[in-house]
Amino acid sequence: MANTAVGFVETEGFVPIFDAVDAMVKSTNVIVEGVVRLGGGLVAVAVSGDLATVEEATEIGEETAKALSGGSVRSIVFANPCDAVAALAADTALLEGN
Repeated sequence: MANTAVGFVETEGFVPIFDAVDAMVKSTNVIVEGVVRLGGGLVAVAVSGDLATVEEATEIGEETAKALSGGSVRSIVFANPCDAVAALAADTALLEGN
């Protein structure tokens, strides 16, 4: 994932995250790396692409999820992720703790 930014959007529940993913891929050219259940009702999606696109996508995803759920929504973008963060984005199953 050299020179590739990664971003994560976290919501409460699957419906807001799926709506966020739909809005992100329809509006930008990001790659959806995966969706993961974090526990406690939290769900996250990981996306990758160039920095400007990932920033735009996470902003769109966060706004979309907030409008739908009214619950807690958070996002973060890593412009130049370290190897560990890049690995988590590329294989979201690592976050499930199985």
